[in-house]
Amino acid sequence: MDDVEKKLYAIVADVFKADPKKLTGSTRFVEDLGARSLTMVALIAAVEGEFKITTNARENSQNKTIAQAVAYIKQKMKEKK
Repeated sequence: MDDVEKKLYAIVADVFKADPKKLTGSTRFVEDLGARSLTMVALIAAVEGEFKITTNARENSQNKTIAQAVAYIKQKMKEKK
């Protein structure tokens, strides 16, 4: 697990009050973690702050799993360079 994954897992665990040991790349935000609009806003704000990236709502809504979010964050970080 690389740094992006470790940090995102920690953020997800904190925002959703989930056990980080039970999170996997296939963990789904809505179906598995019960994400609602407010928790997703909190997650996005934490991700943008931690990784120093800017995201948009349309792209964020396409990230259904933790693995998809990791790939998205890595893409945004590359674009930033």
